Amino acid sequence: MPRHHPAALRREACERMLAGESVQALAEEIGVSFSTLYRWRRQALVDAGRRPGTRSYEADPVASARRRVRELEDELALVKLASRLYDEAGADPKGSSRW
Repeated sequence: MPRHHPAALRREACERMLAGESVQALAEEIGVSFSTLYRWRRQALVDAGRRPGTRSYEADPVASARRRVRELEDELALVKLASRLYDEAGADPKGSSRW
């Protein structure tokens, strides 16, 4: 069964590896396998834009869909607010300005 490591540990390890620290020394210090650290480093390079690939936040289609739904809900809230302000102003959208 895979072992789950805290996000803070992963973040710190990635920062240290990207700063140039040896994977072997880091693996011995924090008790994470070499292969796990290499995988984390590879993904950190992709996320940083230094290597081609799918970024971690783009890989999950459900998370991507949730992000898009959130954006659309924000847009809808702005449209509703603008509509309310327009109604409060008392302007008639069908009124003619020619006569």
